[in-house]
Amino acid sequence: MISPLEAIELLKNITIPFRTEKLPLAKTLGMNIAEKIVADRDFPPFDRAMMDGIAVKDITAPTWKIEGMLFAGEPVKAIKKMDGSLEIMTGATAPRGTEAIIKIEDLSIEKKIATYIGKTPLEKGQFIHLQGADAPAGSVLVKKRTKIGPVEIAIAATVGKAHIEVESKPHVHIFSTGDEIVGLHETPKDHQIRSSNVMMLKSVLLSKGFKANSSHLPDSAEKIKANIDKVLESNDIILLSGGVSAGKKDLIPSVLAEAGFETVFHKISQKPGKPMLVATRSDGKVVFAFPGNPISTLTCFWVYFLPWVSGEWVEYNVKEIKFLPKPSAELDQWIPVENGEVLAHNGSGDLINWSRADGLVWQKAGDKAKKLPYIPLK
Repeated sequence: MISPLEAIELLKNITIPFRTEKLPLAKTLGMNIAEKIVADRDFPPFDRAMMDGIAVKDITAPTWKIEGMLFAGEPVKAIKKMDGSLEIMTGATAPRGTEAIIKIEDLSIEKKIATYIGKTPLEKGQFIHLQGADAPAGSVLVKKRTKIGPVEIAIAATVGKAHIEVESKPHVHIFSTGDEIVGLHETPKDHQIRSSNVMMLKSVLLSKGFKANSSHLPDSAEKIKANIDKVLESNDIILLSGGVSAGKKDLIPSVLAEAGFETVFHKISQKPGKPMLVATRSDGKVVFAFPGNPISTLTCFWVYFLPWVSGEWVEYNVKEIKFLPKPSAELDQWIPVENGEVLAHNGSGDLINWSRADGLVWQKAGDKAKKLPYIPLK
C-alpha cells in the first residue's frame, strides 16, 4: 500500500493517451500542439531595418547623400556611393553593403544631405536585424506538446501552417459494476440501487470536453473481460466504479491482468478510496478503478484522475477548518467541509449529506494541524 503522495508521483509518470487531429490554425488556441513547427527559412529572412532612418555604407562619412527611398515589401536595393544612403522604413530589407542604419531622430536632413546630430557614437550593425538571427532555416520554433498561445499561432502562420496537428482529448468509457446496480429508468428491488456513480463521472467529463460513454458490468469475470476488450477497441481510458476491494466478487484486478494490464498501484493509505487501482497496458491504454461507494469514487476521481488526465497538478491552497476529527495514525483522510467546517455525514455511501460539501481537506496520517490543503468541489 502506498501513500497519496506516492500515488500522485506514480501518476505523473503515466503518459496520457491523447489522440491527434488536424485543425485550422485559428481554432487551435489553448490546445497542445502534436507536431513540431520548423522554420521553413531563416528568421528574419533578410537583413531587416529596425528603425525608420537612413541606411549607410560608411558610418565615418561626415554627411550622406540620400540616393532614394526603400519601403518594407520592396526588393533589396544597393547604395551606389560610399557616402551615399537610402532613406529606409522599419521592416524594409537593408541594402547590400549596409554598415548601419541611423534612426531619423538622430539626423538633420537638408536638400537630400543627411548629417548626424545624435549624442552617442555610431556603431557598425546598429539597428540591423540580421538574417537568421532569430532562428536559422530548419530549426525547431515550437516543440511538440507546447500549449498554443497567440505567439505560437503567429509562428505557425509565419511558416505557412494553415492547419496543424493538435492533441485531442482521450476517449473515456465508464463502467459501473455489480449485480446490485440497475439502470436509471428501472425500479430497483429492495436489495438493489440505481446507477449513480457513472452519471456523476460522465457529467463532469462531458462538461470538460471529453467524449465519454458508459455501460454496466455484471459480476461475471467472463463478461467483464469481454466488455473491456470490446470497449478498448474505440476508447483510450476506462474508469471502473466497484469491484476492486477484497470481496469474493471483486473481480476487476484479476480480469485486468488477464486482459494484459500491468498494475501501477493497488490500494492507497487513505480514507475514503483505499482500494483504488491504476493499471496500464503496452498499447497505451489506461484503467482507473475506484471503490464502488459513491464518495469513494468521487474522491479518487477528483483527487487523482482529473489532475492526471488534464495534466494540471496544482498546489492546494491551505484552509483553516473547524471541528476536525482526530487524525488517523495510519491513513490519510479526505474530509468533506462546508463553509470552513467539517460536514457531518454517514460515511462514503452518504450522497445526500455530501451534496452540501464545497470541498475536501486533506488530513495526513498523524497530522494535528488545523490548516489543511483544500480542494474545491464546486
